[in-house]
Amino acid sequence: MKNTNIKLVAFTAVMGLFLSACGGGGGGDGSNPLPVAVKVPHCGTAADGGKAIAEDVTGKTIEKVGTGAEVRIWHFPEGEKKACMIKGDALIVDN
Repeated sequence: MKNTNIKLVAFTAVMGLFLSACGGGGGGDGSNPLPVAVKVPHCGTAADGGKAIAEDVTGKTIEKVGTGAEVRIWHFPEGEKKACMIKGDALIVDN
């Protein structure tokens, strides 16, 4: 019984060291951040065509989910872009 406990403790220690050496993939210091995806809101039936609920997509990428998706995008003079979905789904991905 004592021999089994020693083997179990040794195995657990080795596995703990092994797993801690695998790393977390970086990005903790901001050097390699993971992209964040957010759903584009649906325009709905708002009187302004959805502009009030549109999401800021300036400098970001819109990826359609599935076929038949339609996105409404407003381009403002100061360079800002806002988008909402007419139909279907899409994701806003940080570059």
